[in-house]
Amino acid sequence: MNPLPVHRVSGLLLVFSLVSGGDAGAAPADAPLVSEACVEAVPAEPRLLVPELVHPPRRAIWNAPDGGGRNFVVPIVEMGAFHAIFWGTAKLLGKPYADISLETMRRNVADGWAWDEDAFATNALGHPYQGSLAYTAARSSGFGFWGSVPFTVASSVLWELFMESETPSTNDLITTSIGGVVLGEVLHRTALAILDEGEPTVARSVLSLLVEPVGGINRYLFGRRKNDFLPVQGNFLQLMAGLTSNVDNYNDIDGTRFDVPNKMEGHLGVEMVYGPPQLTTSDYDQPFDYFTLTARMGFSRDTLTVGFFSRGLLYGDRFEFRSISGLWGLMAGYDFANPNTLRVSTVSLGIGGVAQVPLTSQLTLDVTANMAGVPFGHGGGLTSPESARDYHFGPGAQSAFELGLVRRGVGRVGVSVRNYLISGAFLGEGVELITYATARAELLLAGQHGVALEAFVANRAGEFGSVSDTIRQRATQIRLLWTVSKGSGFGTR
Repeated sequence: MNPLPVHRVSGLLLVFSLVSGGDAGAAPADAPLVSEACVEAVPAEPRLLVPELVHPPRRAIWNAPDGGGRNFVVPIVEMGAFHAIFWGTAKLLGKPYADISLETMRRNVADGWAWDEDAFATNALGHPYQGSLAYTAARSSGFGFWGSVPFTVASSVLWELFMESETPSTNDLITTSIGGVVLGEVLHRTALAILDEGEPTVARSVLSLLVEPVGGINRYLFGRRKNDFLPVQGNFLQLMAGLTSNVDNYNDIDGTRFDVPNKMEGHLGVEMVYGPPQLTTSDYDQPFDYFTLTARMGFSRDTLTVGFFSRGLLYGDRFEFRSISGLWGLMAGYDFANPNTLRVSTVSLGIGGVAQVPLTSQLTLDVTANMAGVPFGHGGGLTSPESARDYHFGPGAQSAFELGLVRRGVGRVGVSVRNYLISGAFLGEGVELITYATARAELLLAGQHGVALEAFVANRAGEFGSVSDTIRQRATQIRLLWTVSKGSGFGTR
């Protein structure tokens, strides 16, 4: 075959350039030719420089333009609404602290703050949850982690000064602010993960609303905000349901032992590992890109026990050493638990990390450790039937250690130990030493379904100023649980 003349080749090139529209990104005419081997293949789908929202604000009543930036008005209005609802409810119920006036407001501002002695559940659970409502109001209105903190603190300050007739409570300010931020961020990210990890359904929307009520309402009214990030891939989630037998509960007060009745209880639980380093490529450049959550509830005809343990990475990074990989850094946490007559609650800040050691292609050792200071904590139990105050509160320290052996697709065994030291510096001379320990064996039966056997022991040694006032309590439980897990690796790769 004869080669084409030069003038015909030039003509063909001219026609091609005209048909292609003279692309501005094309190489100049005098650019050197490259071999075919040097040309990179064009990806089938171009990479997005800015991630798109998985669920855009398509059904919002008042659509925020452009996906929405920060909105100062929405969280401020919602904080006012929360305060009005809480105060109005207390007023209808005849609570003395709801009898407010301009005089009580002036007195609260002038006289300053004090430590209160409210009930354990009010101080340790109610106030952190109230703080989480203010936090998620700001978080779902376009503010980031740190930008939402001032709204949480301001909400607590305004409530203590102006919405109660009692002296403003220092411990309420601490637990509402710190506990509200940690709890709020965990609930916010969990709600978005429920929405985004799968096809949108009514069930997902309802569940997300229950987890984060304020955020769910804001997303329905105003749509998703720009900082409502794509979900971190590879999260581990497990649901549990079963029975608990209280096999050995006792109180030992001033050397006199009396047994606590043992009984059978129902048991529900959730375990979540968000952003585990082995299952995600996240850079961990935002607070709580990694967190763990364990929530348990025991119930019977006349009792309700709750356990909530959360810990998130504020600042840290990955690490690798030979075949070992994980992450470490500054962790913030919020814990609350009241198994039977033994209870504890803390807000914490400390150093922690997680590591996974592959022993074989299917067998992995999973290790977690955390040491933290406790700016404020509650600890104790029912000291006696006549006791009006049943716990100490003050600063302290806590630690957590978890060790697990995972066989991918088969099951896992493990132990976890949590230790708490709570001083009575702010209320009640003495100290609380509380330990929660759990041993667990789990076997996958069919797909995501499995069965688990747990042994749980809670131990308390509380001192009230002298050795003769030492109180010892122990609660021992055996649990048989049906489990449903997302993934067969239990958070390992």
